[in-house]
Amino acid sequence: MTQVPETPRGAGRRPDQGRRRLAQRTAGLVLMGCGVQRLARADILPPVGAVNAALAALGAGTEAGAIEAPERVQLTLPQRIENGAVVPVTVEARLPDVRNVYVLADMNPTPVAAAFRLGAGLAPRLSVRVKLAGSGRVYGAVRTADGLYWTGADATVTVGGCR
Repeated sequence: MTQVPETPRGAGRRPDQGRRRLAQRTAGLVLMGCGVQRLARADILPPVGAVNAALAALGAGTEAGAIEAPERVQLTLPQRIENGAVVPVTVEARLPDVRNVYVLADMNPTPVAAAFRLGAGLAPRLSVRVKLAGSGRVYGAVRTADGLYWTGADATVTVGGCR
């Protein structure tokens, strides 16, 4: 009679799978012991009104503060965006002495997506590619000595870029 060798326990698994699972559970327990908790998606979204607070903070050191001015600031971006990782945005101002240009987004973990300081004599027109986490409102803002002038546009993102 021929004896069939017994198959060892867990023969269908990869050899390091048990160690990997043990290491993950141990790391999780250590982090929980230190007070670190898993973050849900709702925990990393910006609080409601984060863009408004950012606009107010950016315009705080000026005479007029933050002013919505779509006739002075032009924001150009695609209405439908297939990939949120590379979104072309252009901010152009019809104002003298522009010092800073900002791009802000509602649904990003941090509201300020891009910030630039312009030197004297440079044209207040800037094109940049930013990441957008999802659909929402995008803002273009320019800062002068008088105030922070801004405008906004809605953007529909198919696949978010911030993960």
